[in-house]
Amino acid sequence: MKYKLTIMLLCLLMLTGCWSRRELNELLIVLGIGVDWKDGEYLVSFQVVNPSEISAQKKGGDRPPSTLYQGKGKTLFEAARSLTAEAPRKVYMGHLQLYVIGEELARRGIKDFLDNSIRDNELRMDFNLVVARGTMAENVLKLFTPVEKLSSYSMQQSLQTSQKSWAPTVAMTMDETLNRLSGNGFELAITGIRIIGDPAMSDSKKNVEYFLPPSRFRYNGIAAFKEDKLIGWLDELESKGYTDITNNLDSTSIEIPCGEQKYTAIEVTSSEAKLKASVRNGKPEMNVAIRTEANIVGRQCRDIDLTDPQVIQRLENESKQIIQSHVEAVVSRAKTMKSDIIGFGSQLGKDQPAYWKKVKDTWNDDMFLQTKVNYEMEFFIRKIGTIGNSTMH
Repeated sequence: MKYKLTIMLLCLLMLTGCWSRRELNELLIVLGIGVDWKDGEYLVSFQVVNPSEISAQKKGGDRPPSTLYQGKGKTLFEAARSLTAEAPRKVYMGHLQLYVIGEELARRGIKDFLDNSIRDNELRMDFNLVVARGTMAENVLKLFTPVEKLSSYSMQQSLQTSQKSWAPTVAMTMDETLNRLSGNGFELAITGIRIIGDPAMSDSKKNVEYFLPPSRFRYNGIAAFKEDKLIGWLDELESKGYTDITNNLDSTSIEIPCGEQKYTAIEVTSSEAKLKASVRNGKPEMNVAIRTEANIVGRQCRDIDLTDPQVIQRLENESKQIIQSHVEAVVSRAKTMKSDIIGFGSQLGKDQPAYWKKVKDTWNDDMFLQTKVNYEMEFFIRKIGTIGNSTMH
């Protein structure tokens, strides 16, 4: 009996309880953070959940599903602390999903305030970063979105879906961002987000009472950085080339002209890019090999015989040229900006470490611009659809 009692007492001593627990009603759960530069200070915006408004048991509340708390300060820490003068509870970062950086602040540099952001021990590193294009980050977080009540969640899901199904976006996490900022041989690139339509309606609940909301968000272009400063934007074709050459492309669409305002629609189902660096006559060379597989998903021109192997080969060649043109465009743009967002330098460091050690300090402004790029493109159409040549005219 004494033995059993001793064991029970020892077990009770081990049950110390949840000493660090905090109740849900004591916290402000932050889903989105926006950071801007305004009037010579940081402006930080925390989008927090209104739990009662998103409860499945409550219908049609008068309050918005989230609230924005803001603070200003000379440092990000001071700005974040100053908002506690309004916030009724302590903020909790464990569920952060989206981090929006204002364009003006991105052009000033992001390394210092990101360093401050990651010092919160509750913060996970898997949330996504975007740059507010042509607007402030606070305006992005004020937007009422349809379907999903919480706009930060809606934007994050849209970004991740877009990366998988539409080439010109890349879902960059905080962890990946910090690796880019601290590593050698590559520069940072982050997807941009715009507010389109009527900006005056964006923070009104009426915005979601229409079939087509007057104000909406759209991912638009990729922000290219040099060191930690935004220096330019990639357009749609350059953004497609960027996701392809950096191995971030899962799926996209290609349209092959086949008549006046008519196209053959091709869906890319997989793409794999490989880089190989070499040195010739003291200058770097980069071999870019991209292998792509696709299906035909639309045939507007009825005179195209999809059962003819020569027709399929012609479509493969034309698709291959389109993909190469996208990749060439982003390489040219990166060289113009003198910013190796592609990662040629990183590959050179792996394949030619001795040479990289000599050129890495001036890479962006010197040898990166002199790098010769060779392209090896493979494109395979695997399926033409279950009906082959449609009988519709």
